[in-house]
Amino acid sequence: MNRRQALIFLSLTATVITLSGCAYKLSTQTERLPGGFKSVEIGLFENITSEPGAEVFFTNAMKSEALKSRIVDLKEVGQGGEAFLKGVVREVSITAPEESVIKAQNTAFLPTENVLATTYAVTVTIELKLQNKSSGETVWSGSFRQARNYSAPQITLPVINTSNSLYNQSAKRQTLEALSKEMMQAAFDRMIENF
Repeated sequence: MNRRQALIFLSLTATVITLSGCAYKLSTQTERLPGGFKSVEIGLFENITSEPGAEVFFTNAMKSEALKSRIVDLKEVGQGGEAFLKGVVREVSITAPEESVIKAQNTAFLPTENVLATTYAVTVTIELKLQNKSSGETVWSGSFRQARNYSAPQITLPVINTSNSLYNQSAKRQTLEALSKEMMQAAFDRMIENF
């Protein structure tokens, strides 16, 4: 075997070892809902915040995760699921982080001592509870809290000293939707790992 053949052999061997030994595959055989349930009903989450419609984002995101997983059969409420997942949207708060607040000074176009926020933070707290539908026993519960920033509406023209409230509402809703997907993915993963 010459030197070139030896190098080819070593590189092929290294590739085979890397592909077979270092890669891992998520096994759906070991993943399952706590209690071994194979079907679940997910009701519309309860929203106890002042943010209208937040429950819809989180309910839909959780249903999407259940459907994508293929390890559980998602049933409509009242259609014979073995378990029932309840969710509560506990908190949706919108704040301006301290580092994003600037004070307008020496400007002829804004009121004196005006304070502007460059970003807002949306913080959400969700509580989930998986119950055995026949006994009502809680087999798993979890609480999730996460925050995400979005850019505040900007004042761009010297003659305009108000910002676009429609942009602010739209940006807040998009941020809530993005948070719902991230949080429910993490929640579903934690639930099937029974962690």
